[in-house]
Amino acid sequence: MKIFSGSNYQKLTSEIITELQFFGHQIEIGKLKIEKFSDGEILPLFLESVRDCEVFFINSTDSSESIMETILVIDAAKRAGCKSFTLVAPFQGYSRQDKTDHLRSSIGSKALAVTLQAVGLSRLITIDLHASSIQGFYEIPVIHLNGTKIFIDPIRSMNLDNLCIVAPDQGAVKRASEFCKAFPEATFAMINKKRIKPNEIHSMELVGEVTGKNVIIVDDITDTGKTLSKAADLLLEYNAQSVYSVATHGVLSGSAVDILNNSKITKVLVSDSLSSTQIKDNLISNLEVVSSAKLLAKSISAISERKSINEINLI
Repeated sequence: MKIFSGSNYQKLTSEIITELQFFGHQIEIGKLKIEKFSDGEILPLFLESVRDCEVFFINSTDSSESIMETILVIDAAKRAGCKSFTLVAPFQGYSRQDKTDHLRSSIGSKALAVTLQAVGLSRLITIDLHASSIQGFYEIPVIHLNGTKIFIDPIRSMNLDNLCIVAPDQGAVKRASEFCKAFPEATFAMINKKRIKPNEIHSMELVGEVTGKNVIIVDDITDTGKTLSKAADLLLEYNAQSVYSVATHGVLSGSAVDILNNSKITKVLVSDSLSSTQIKDNLISNLEVVSSAKLLAKSISAISERKSINEINLI
């Protein structure tokens, strides 16, 4: 087994390797150089042999550049004779494009799956796909990890009483319900949200009771922060004591920095699945970035030891 890092994931890769060493694996970061021509063209070079090796590559596919980098690294490894190639993508891009919502639109997640498999991807490890049905686009094993596990210990350490777990829309109900299992004393509520187009909400209404509760909003993605901020306002209007948020992927695009800084949310917890999140961590006062290294290391360890990964996802 050899582990290599994408251009922006050296920190997370180092943390994963530290966890793997704790689990008894003697391993170091593999030597991979990502060169760029002056026009931005990417050229990956393995500086050590990967022949007959199980290669693990840590890199989220959140941008056109990172996707192209991943494709070329897979191609280089396969040409160098690797035994298998596992992409460890904490955030798998285009997962919000899992179906055609509009006439003559693409299915981005399907196109990405086809492309990665065409160049030789053997296995995908990822956290909280926006739609779990995306696994069906792959003809290879997909290890779909439950990202909410990352936030259980941080929430417990806050020692909050009168907890209420809230799903911010219908699509988040299953995820929020799973998170509820870690807090048996917590109640549950949801927000019925109507959109008129992406990132623009028409109306929101609360289903459930939050009076006097410390509320935890559970979702997979925090993007512009508009939904989160409006949800917090709604919950506080219904006399919630405080509002916290956990979301696996901190996309934090557009005006998210200003929106979250001016929101009434006590704390926004996201994982380090996106390298750009680390930059925003210094700009958003109520943001906390939680490491996904242990969760990812457990899955890599289980695969390398030919063990079941089912228990990794259990709460």
